Amino acid sequence: IRYLQYILYPFMIFSTWVHEMCHGLAALLTGGGIKELFVYPDGSGLAYTWTTGENWKRAFVASGGYVGTALLGGILLLFRRTHRGPTIGLIGIACAILLTVAMYVRNGFAIGILIAMALVLLLCTWKLKARLVAYLYSFLAATCSFNAFTTIKQLFAPGQGYVNGNPVYSDAHTVAEYAGGTYIMWATIWMVFAIVMSTIGLLLAFDGRTYKKGQQAQSSGGDYYMYNQDQQVSAPQVHVQSNSEIPLATVVDVTPY
Repeated sequence: IRYLQYILYPFMIFSTWVHEMCHGLAALLTGGGIKELFVYPDGSGLAYTWTTGENWKRAFVASGGYVGTALLGGILLLFRRTHRGPTIGLIGIACAILLTVAMYVRNGFAIGILIAMALVLLLCTWKLKARLVAYLYSFLAATCSFNAFTTIKQLFAPGQGYVNGNPVYSDAHTVAEYAGGTYIMWATIWMVFAIVMSTIGLLLAFDGRTYKKGQQAQSSGGDYYMYNQDQQVSAPQVHVQSNSEIPLATVVDVTPY
């Protein structure tokens, strides 16, 4: 659906940014670092990182994109029902975007759209009602946790994919080269991990005060109170009847894969 693609486009870019940042964080965890990050209009991205060169470190960095994105998405989903979790989460994401733009992002498209995205998220936490903030937060979390599904074509591609129109090998091919196994094996492992993290985030979410009071009100047939970020109770009260029923590659040691 054409118009739906336009609506989902910012979320695709967000997923790409998270994916590439997870490559960078993996490099930092192995004692390396991040040189540059690129996010392109077609939704692809590159992370230029460096390590001390051991094969296991290169494999760890290459796997960081899908593993880190699924892990982050699952953790974010756990807090979607809490009172201040969505608000704090969106503010944290916006600040992280602005920080990475200042430190690592180097292409004009990414700088422009990521800054705009961060400002919109901050504006949403300020102006939107708590329920809408929670919906936006949950959608961003799901975008992360389902990253392996939204890029399944690239993940299981037998040959080269494309980043900004240039051919590169997928993360799964890179890990298979440095850690052994096949690219299908690693792609399958990441897919299963994404399913596990998404399931944990969806089924084991923490029930915050707001959610619990709403559930109690619905079960008792009493008044349901809507909570927002700054107040315990907001008007109006609504009476409820008791019987109603989303990048492709990383670059290690400045060598494209």
